[in-house]
Amino acid sequence: MKISKDIIGFKTMCLFLLVIIVYLTTAYNSTGYYHADEQYQVIEFAGLKSGTHQPSDLAWEFHKKIRSMIQPTLCFIVFGGLKAVNITDPYNQAFVLRLISALFSLIAIWFFIRSTYGMIDEKYRLSYCLLSFLLWFIPLIGVRFSSETWSGLFFLCGLSLQFNQNIKIEKTYWIGVLFGLSFLFRFQIAFAILGFCLWLLFINKTRVKDVFKIVFGFLVILAFGVLIDFWFYGQWVFSPWNYFYSNIVEDAASSFGVSPWGYYFQQIAIMPSLLIGIIIFCAILVLILFKHNHFSVWIIISFILIHSLIPHKEERFLFPLVFLLPLMFMVSYQTAMNLIHSNIIKKGLKYLLISFFVIINTIGLVAVSQKSAGMGRMKITQYIHDNYKEKHINLIHCSWANPYNPWHGLPTKFYLEKNMNCKRINSLCELNDSLIMHDAVNLLITRKVDLQDQSCVGKIKEQGFVFKAQSIQPWIEKLNVYYKGINGDDILMLYAYKGN
Repeated sequence: MKISKDIIGFKTMCLFLLVIIVYLTTAYNSTGYYHADEQYQVIEFAGLKSGTHQPSDLAWEFHKKIRSMIQPTLCFIVFGGLKAVNITDPYNQAFVLRLISALFSLIAIWFFIRSTYGMIDEKYRLSYCLLSFLLWFIPLIGVRFSSETWSGLFFLCGLSLQFNQNIKIEKTYWIGVLFGLSFLFRFQIAFAILGFCLWLLFINKTRVKDVFKIVFGFLVILAFGVLIDFWFYGQWVFSPWNYFYSNIVEDAASSFGVSPWGYYFQQIAIMPSLLIGIIIFCAILVLILFKHNHFSVWIIISFILIHSLIPHKEERFLFPLVFLLPLMFMVSYQTAMNLIHSNIIKKGLKYLLISFFVIINTIGLVAVSQKSAGMGRMKITQYIHDNYKEKHINLIHCSWANPYNPWHGLPTKFYLEKNMNCKRINSLCELNDSLIMHDAVNLLITRKVDLQDQSCVGKIKEQGFVFKAQSIQPWIEKLNVYYKGINGDDILMLYAYKGN
């Protein structure tokens, strides 16, 4: 018995060390932002209170007052603490934000695992633990200091509190508090909260009085959010209503693109890789058919169906619920195993799934732990920062290739170098001697699509530029055939002038 316990303890320690290494590595390498909102509506907003930004430097969402300021406020507090200990480099500051997110993810996921162990057969619990921490896209999302990640983690904590049988205190109010925090970080989580509350009432037969306690805790945090918004905006606003009115009533969100109602089903199928996407669909189908009373079914259906009715859709809108996928996998898997009577089929299914996850998941996990966030724009700016930050920089860039200002609108002021001059050209054919500044470091940035015009690409070498870096590593670029998420045409290429 002692030997058995020692083995279990050793396995647990090895798993713990592996998880720590993966999350630390991912946080370190995941420079920049997955989506612009993570930068422009959090870090840039925080600059207003830090004194580095003016209202004119901020995105339109600030002026419309449609965002809760809880996350920019948290960012402002963290940056203030870092400056107090003389950590002022923007890349180090952003890394600390990712470290905090990684730590929060590890705590929230572990809390959820411990709270839902009773739903998983003992023989599957190690697999459940591995999937919960190391399903390849969970560390990728878990280290992001984004509204989607933090909303999903607070929602996960609320669910954990509901199902944790070891907590004997009055916890309904606190569930409401955690759901309220989840809502302040991302308003759309309300669709998942709605689904869970319906499950409490109709399936779990929770007393209406207890549901009202959850609502009360939620409203207390909502009031707290109003106070934060007042401090940040300088006037009384109710940002959830402003968000709804601007994006739904005025349909401002549709200006960023619209997608058909089945968009999310398509993204679920292809984004995690096609094989894992198929497994996700099979897991959801098994739960709907045989475990339709499971709380995750009510959450997922409510969340996806209501999101599908909104014209503007993005895959990141699903991120708050990815932390539920390992539980759904394991519940559906053990359900399927109980339904199958043939041992041969059981073994075949078991080893097939293990093979899929070991191969596909390991490759994906290694890739996301090594790449910078999104299209890797900030990997290019960090290269510039690390090698040329004390110098006068003349940055020549093709259209849509400036990593500091990729959409020709507001720049990412947080990362801007102090002594930089930017010159935009429409194509490489316009590259000529007049663009070179002989008293500065001359850099050229193009997108990969700019290199397709063979009549112009020779200008790079002709003008004396040599390749230095690209935003996405070539080997990760090749994996994009199987793991979708990168537009190869938008990969940035950095060149430096030989005469520097």
